[in-house]
Amino acid sequence: MRRRAAVAAALLSSLVAWSGCFKAWDVGGPWACSADETCPSGLTCDDGVCCQPGGAPSCPTLPVEGRCPSGEAPQAFFRDRDGDGAGDPSTTRLFCSAPVKEKWVTAGDDCNDTDVAIGPRATERCNAVDDDCDGEVDDGTTRSTWYVDVDGDSFGDDCGASCRLLACAQPLGYAARAGDCAPADALRFPGAVEHCNDVDDNCNGLPDDPPYGDVENPGADGGARFDCVTGRPGACAPGGLQCVFDVGAGRFQPTCVPRRAPEPDVCGDGVDSDCSGAADDRPGCGGPAIFINAPGTAVRAVAVPFTGFPTTGSRLPARCIGDEPGASEMSWLNPAWIATTGVRQVWLIEAPAGFPWDLSQASAAVSVRFVTRQYVGHSEDGGLWGDATWFRGPVVNVCGEQPGEMHRLVPEVGTALAASTTSFAATVPLWGAHPGWTEESGTVVLNRRRVTRLEVVVSPRPTDTGADLVTFTTEWLGDAGMR
Repeated sequence: MRRRAAVAAALLSSLVAWSGCFKAWDVGGPWACSADETCPSGLTCDDGVCCQPGGAPSCPTLPVEGRCPSGEAPQAFFRDRDGDGAGDPSTTRLFCSAPVKEKWVTAGDDCNDTDVAIGPRATERCNAVDDDCDGEVDDGTTRSTWYVDVDGDSFGDDCGASCRLLACAQPLGYAARAGDCAPADALRFPGAVEHCNDVDDNCNGLPDDPPYGDVENPGADGGARFDCVTGRPGACAPGGLQCVFDVGAGRFQPTCVPRRAPEPDVCGDGVDSDCSGAADDRPGCGGPAIFINAPGTAVRAVAVPFTGFPTTGSRLPARCIGDEPGASEMSWLNPAWIATTGVRQVWLIEAPAGFPWDLSQASAAVSVRFVTRQYVGHSEDGGLWGDATWFRGPVVNVCGEQPGEMHRLVPEVGTALAASTTSFAATVPLWGAHPGWTEESGTVVLNRRRVTRLEVVVSPRPTDTGADLVTFTTEWLGDAGMR
C-alpha cells in the first residue's frame, strides 16, 4: 500500500511538472472532475476540480475541519440557480470562497430562484405575483377589485369582503364584474338569454321577461320559430310555443299558442276557420240558429225618437239605428222587453266581438217571431199599432261593420203588423225574391260575409192625446233565428 501511495504521489508530481502552467482551479484542465463529478481515489470533487482537502492539490472552496486554508472561518453561500444575484434561502452551504462552476451568492433572499425576473432586485409588475420578494403582491401598481367567479361565467359574486380581491391583474377564479345572481350556475348571469322557466336567467330581477331563447318572441322581426300543435281543431291547430302565464300554476310556462286567432267560418270553403270542430258551421256561417241565448251574442232593446227621420219609404234613416244619437236603453228581460209608445222601438242582436256572421249564402233568411201584450193602454179602437199610414213594421235591418253599411227589408201592406195584432211570425229571405217585403239600402254596400247585427224595428202609435203613457211587453219566441 505504501508503495502504491508513493507511486501516486510521484505521478502527481510529474503531472505538475509536465503541465508547467497547472492551476488547481481550472475546471477545464487535467484536474477537472468527471461528468458524474467523481475523481481518482483519494481526491474529492470540489466545484468541478479534483482536490485533496487539507492536502495537495488543495480544494478551492471546501473548508477542512471547519477552517479555510487561510485560517479563517468559512462563509455561508446560497444557491443562485437563476443568476439574478439573490440565492435560494433553502439551499445553503459553507464555502471558503465563491464557487465558479455553480452560482452561489452570499445573499439568500430570493423568493423564486427559478425565475430571473423575480427577486429582491426585480421591479414589481402587475401580474398577481410578488416580483420583488417583499411579501406583497402587485404593490406599487394600479389595482382593481376582482370578484369570486365560482361558475366561470365572467360575473362574480359580490357577497362581501370574502368574495373580493384587490389586484392589478385578474387572478384565477375571479371576474372583473359582479352581479351574478346565481354564483353556482354558469348559465345564469347578467345579459344571459332568458328562458321561460320561472327563473331569473339574466339577473335583472324579473323572471321570465322577454326576449326568450326557448320560446317565440311575438312581434320580433326575424325571431326564431318554435312550431307546435295546440290540440285545438281546425285553423287553430298549428301553433307556436310562447311564454304564457298559467293562472292555475301561478307562473309563466311554455304554452302552445295558435298561430292564428279563430275567425268566422266562410261558407263553402270547407275550412274550420272558427275552430269549432266543424267546417262552415253556425253561427259564423249562417248566423245563430236561435237568437235568444245564442253563445257569444248580445241582445239589447232601445228606443229612438222620431226627430230627423225621413217622411217617405220606411220612415227610417239610410243606416242601422241601434246606435242613433238620443237612443235610450229599454228594459230587456230575456226573452222580452218592456217598451212605451211614441218612439221607434228597436230590438237588436249583435254577433260576438270579432266574429261577424257570414250570411252570404243565397238561402239565408231570418225568422222573426214574437207576441205582444198591452199593459196600460189604448182605450181607443185604433189598436196598438195603428193603421199602415203610421208605420209599417216590423222592419228588419241587416247591419255591417261600417256606418251606413245596411240592407233593409220593409213589410208591405198585408205582411205588416195590423192595428190589433198581438203575435207575429214570418221567415224573411234576406236576398233574392222576398214576396211581401220591400228592399232599402244604406249609404255603403253591405258585405254579406261580415254581418255584425240584426235589428227589428216596430213603432206603436202614441195615444190620441200624444202622451206616451202606453206600456207594453214584446216577447220573442224561442224558434226565432236564422234559417
